[in-house]
Amino acid sequence: MNTEWTLPFRVPHRTWWWPRLPKERAAVCMLHSVGNDLSLPDCPPNNAIEPENLRRVIELLHRADYAFTTFGAAFADEQGRRQTEGGPRRICLTFDDGFVDNYTNLLPILREMGVPATVFSTNRGERDAHFLSAEQLRTLDRSGLVEIGGHTANHCCLLHADKPTARREIVTNKQWLESILGHPIVSFAYPRGEYDAEIVRFVQEAGYKCAATMEKRQRKPPVDAFHVHRQILPRGKTPYELYLLATREKYRI
Repeated sequence: MNTEWTLPFRVPHRTWWWPRLPKERAAVCMLHSVGNDLSLPDCPPNNAIEPENLRRVIELLHRADYAFTTFGAAFADEQGRRQTEGGPRRICLTFDDGFVDNYTNLLPILREMGVPATVFSTNRGERDAHFLSAEQLRTLDRSGLVEIGGHTANHCCLLHADKPTARREIVTNKQWLESILGHPIVSFAYPRGEYDAEIVRFVQEAGYKCAATMEKRQRKPPVDAFHVHRQILPRGKTPYELYLLATREKYRI
């Protein structure tokens, strides 16, 4: 684990004021690009986290005894395999859109730090070098650290599309990803967090088991599998500020 950097403060261990989640919950974080290219399509500069900041946030979470998991595994745990008493709290890092730097920058960090994550990908890598290609998606999937999830074929704003188009975007994305990976995918993220009851039905009918949004209002538990909230980790924050955002109780599954 890379420990060349130092914190400007002491990280306490098991102190009463150190922010923590209840053991039976998992925090879910939303990120996009991992790098310093602020000109990526459909990626506001605020959504690109610096690689070194991501390393530092992961280190802070490790020090605070958080266990990393994928989005699908976190939700499956919540439904049927509640975390055992005394086990570590769980956190899930999710990355939307499938930018190519999820392969070039994110995967080396995950390997270095030994943590899993979820990447929600579109089909745009078929024609745009800014996004993950089929081979890069296979490499991520076979790493054993990355869960691949769906995000529509073309990053379609589902509420603004007609219903046949919305359904097609969801289905063709899932079919393309499964044809590349050779196994079912179970997790989905609504582009821009936008959906309605009919969109949820399309996602369910496509065969997904859970879906992530980015709504800021809190839903009281039990949380519906297709309305899982995430906390955005924006650019420009210090590692400790990102840690505090990541572990906010409001945005847990």
